[in-house]
Amino acid sequence: MRIVVVGRSPERAPELSLHRAIDDARYEFHQIHLVSETKRLLSLLDECKPEVIVNLAAQGEEASSWSQAWRYFETNTVVLTKVVEALLGAGWLLRWVQIGSASVYGTGTVASSEEAPLAAGTPYAVSKAAADLYLQAVGQVKQFPATILRPPGLYGAGQHVFRVIPRAILSALLGKRLPLHGGGAATKYYLHAEDLCRAISCVAESVSPGPVYNVGPTEGVTIRAVVEQIAQKAGVPFNDLVESFPSRGKHETQASLDSERIRRELGWKPMVSLSQGLDETIAWMRPRLEWLQQEPSEFALRA
Repeated sequence: MRIVVVGRSPERAPELSLHRAIDDARYEFHQIHLVSETKRLLSLLDECKPEVIVNLAAQGEEASSWSQAWRYFETNTVVLTKVVEALLGAGWLLRWVQIGSASVYGTGTVASSEEAPLAAGTPYAVSKAAADLYLQAVGQVKQFPATILRPPGLYGAGQHVFRVIPRAILSALLGKRLPLHGGGAATKYYLHAEDLCRAISCVAESVSPGPVYNVGPTEGVTIRAVVEQIAQKAGVPFNDLVESFPSRGKHETQASLDSERIRRELGWKPMVSLSQGLDETIAWMRPRLEWLQQEPSEFALRA
């Protein structure tokens, strides 16, 4: 087996690595910018001839996608189509696992199944929806072996700290204030990275290409409730941690996911509870506070 990882940025410092496979001789990392170095990526793929490609590459900051929205389409849609088109007819490729996004369903109170109409409400979500529709079309017409997974928000050890969960943890551990807009009333759905990895493994090993699978928990939680849990686990009074700000607009409450298909067909279900996942993330971050503050653009703590 050969495990080839491609990333835009350099590998993280050993102190911030999860130490998964990095000492395994079968693992290798290549720093390649998907947009500006597409030819390099295609050359690497032609040399490696991977049987399975898992595509997690994306511009993924939904709220900020209203600024320079073209960058989201450039990465999430345009380059994707270039790479896929170059791989059409590659006999060695057996499976393309696309990590999509639950955001393509928009917001609402009804659980969205895979057959629900797409109602993307941000440039990020529209770019991800366009990518999904392209992959479904090229699968039907050109038999490209794609399967799409649509998770909600992910979290876990090693996540960049401008995301809300690690941001709240780092603020609590460093005695900084966390801006909480609108009281944190928006409901979100969080999936631990380990649970997504298990879903990827299920899809890569168990099914024929083609389906779309929602991959998410059955219950949502408000941002406020998540931050309250973090404050309690970190031993910090909630009111000392948060700094309240007015709402920046309507609360973007995520639509819940109906993940019955992957549960029924592949036997997948979330195994890491939010409480357990927060404990593990806090435990990973505690000894790394100095390093986490040095990460470029990370502890700018963007809103």
